[in-house]
Amino acid sequence: MSSSSVARTALITGASRGLGLALAHALGQLGWSLIIDARDAAALDAAGAQLAPLTNVIAIAGDVNDPAHRAALAEAAHKLGGLDALVNNASTLGASPRPNLLDYALNDLEAVYRTNVIAPLALIQTLQSTFKSEVRIINVTSDAGVEPYAGWGGYGSSKAALEHLSAILAAEKPEWRVYWIDPGDMRTQMHQEAFPGEDISDRPTPDVSVPGFLALLVGDFPSGRFAARAVTADSEPSTMVQGLRLALTVSDFERATALYRDGLRLPVLDQWISDNSKGILFGAGEATLEIFDEGQAAEVDQIEVGHRSAGPVRVALIVDDLDTASTAMLEKGAVAVSQPILTPWHDRNQRLAFEPHNDVQVTLSHDEQTTPEAEVNT
Repeated sequence: MSSSSVARTALITGASRGLGLALAHALGQLGWSLIIDARDAAALDAAGAQLAPLTNVIAIAGDVNDPAHRAALAEAAHKLGGLDALVNNASTLGASPRPNLLDYALNDLEAVYRTNVIAPLALIQTLQSTFKSEVRIINVTSDAGVEPYAGWGGYGSSKAALEHLSAILAAEKPEWRVYWIDPGDMRTQMHQEAFPGEDISDRPTPDVSVPGFLALLVGDFPSGRFAARAVTADSEPSTMVQGLRLALTVSDFERATALYRDGLRLPVLDQWISDNSKGILFGAGEATLEIFDEGQAAEVDQIEVGHRSAGPVRVALIVDDLDTASTAMLEKGAVAVSQPILTPWHDRNQRLAFEPHNDVQVTLSHDEQTTPEAEVNT
């Protein structure tokens, strides 16, 4: 990636070490002017000294939770002519060793949310007058924000809140590029704090994730969630489709609602009720669209049911516990089309239907090879 002739400026929080410093080095080499911050003044001064031979850099020590510090960052951004990018990288792990939620001191949890959720939004609010027309805003997140890892209730839930905050901001400000980026597992000080006493030398260094950040900062990608290591400068920059919503028309609305809401505990995102109509929208994780020809549909039915069974529409839901999910659906009135089976793809699946002769069948699926491990990023 070559340097642009257009002067660009980025503000990176938490840039005295780890991912923040690695990204600052990369942008400095591309000629970007930099504003960097961190709480440790000595470490930030050392980082600024490393970056000074590369580019114009302003290092301002302070805490992103401090309104006066945020105002100082805004003043520096104005002096440099405005921001092309803001990278909200500063975050906190919270208590270590990591407590379970029922043991989490609420004042400690509040502190995690202040740093990981409130401060990024506060900084965006403070800096918005400095944003250039094609500003990129990056909020650094983690897979712990989408996966419910036991023992990660503080950090993980704060990152989940940051992700949804980012998505809403993207909807409210479509003229901005808002990215919430998972850099992946990294060998950082925060990661060591998350696993005290463990050898984390097998984790990659933060620079492995930097190319994905650079691609998003200079490319033409739409707002959204990205895994940094899956993005390259040659990646397809955009797609016409931003999500999949499957609509089912049912004869018994209340029964169907109970089946998915109370049986599978899908979260209700929205609902519409009038004198003549009812509708409800559930969250169901990430969506995909599969297109089968008749031969493939028959093959899947043969594996899961033993004969051609499904109609033209079939729903597949990935669950964390097949037996629990199946029992919950059956208790709410679903009908078992087949017993649980292990597929050639190492999934344990069971086919159910809302009614005995309903055209829409539901495959519950659990990946028998899944082994979760949370990531922390800074």
